[in-house]
Amino acid sequence: MPLTVEDPDPKAMEKLVNGLRDACSRVGFFIIKNHGIDWAIVERAFAGLKEFFALPMDEKMKVHQSLSPSYMGYEEPYYTNVDRLSKGGLDTDCNHNRMTTGYEPELDSEGTGFQPEVLLRLNSWPDDTDSPFFKPAMREYRAACLSLMRKLTRTMANVMGIDESFFVKKYTYPVAGIRGLYYPPQAPDDEQSTGLGAHTDVQFMTMIAQDPLNIESLEALNASGHWIKPKLQPQTFVVNLGDMMARLTNDVFLSTVHRVRNQTGRERYSLPFFFGLNNDELISPLPQFITPENPIRDGYETGITSFEHYNRRMQRAHHKHYTATDKMSTALPKWMTRIDGVLVEGL
Repeated sequence: MPLTVEDPDPKAMEKLVNGLRDACSRVGFFIIKNHGIDWAIVERAFAGLKEFFALPMDEKMKVHQSLSPSYMGYEEPYYTNVDRLSKGGLDTDCNHNRMTTGYEPELDSEGTGFQPEVLLRLNSWPDDTDSPFFKPAMREYRAACLSLMRKLTRTMANVMGIDESFFVKKYTYPVAGIRGLYYPPQAPDDEQSTGLGAHTDVQFMTMIAQDPLNIESLEALNASGHWIKPKLQPQTFVVNLGDMMARLTNDVFLSTVHRVRNQTGRERYSLPFFFGLNNDELISPLPQFITPENPIRDGYETGITSFEHYNRRMQRAHHKHYTATDKMSTALPKWMTRIDGVLVEGL
């Protein structure tokens, strides 16, 4: 069923909602089609990404993440450590190149055009003369993904049994990050190193396109403890839930552990789009997900913003960064936390 239909058939919507509820509670992953995104936009994004990664290393290093206070920019293989494995003195869970860019409020046609300064994550773009296609391609891809995610979030509200407008005031300047990834071929018999180590995602939902389509490297850990590989059809996206969705539903919906092992002998590119509610929005479990059978989970008693949760995770994973654990505060300044977009006194 298309997500972009204005007046969907009630029976079709009920089937969609029930299917999503089942997927979210069993594995936290699903695949979407009929999403309304012109696939030429995705193809241009991959072309721009390949243009950037083809740059000489000294050009990529000019926009290295270590130069950014907000974790934007380029990272070479093994710079980031997700699950803290080691092999021969090197972290082995991040055998990939990555380039991260973030939300630009002035370009969001459906947002407020504003974002509190403390939340801004300034992008580090390559020089247009060196990589003329990358920036416009990423901006076009971000706009398309952001529009779709706003629609999907309304559907997810139905899945949770709440009014579909529940989140509208909570994503007026959302998290909308793109992390372009290049995975070199990994030997089929290499069981030690990993393209991307086992982890959960920080935000609300992540939407992933990959190229080539038929490389099965993404693995998700299901509720039974088995690694499964989502099979993509042409012009589809994988969607996985993140930590903030799990917190909101008291872990009824799963923020699934996943990893990438590119044991195919082929190159793989992917474009995860990370969508989150406003970074200063306080997230706590909704009351309908707290029951005698499912009491509030440890650590969920106090609300948290995705700003703080993201910074904690980044500090641990980016242990070479100058903001690494214990070097800087992860919390929002006092009086900066909101509920439904409204500043809350004392928080």
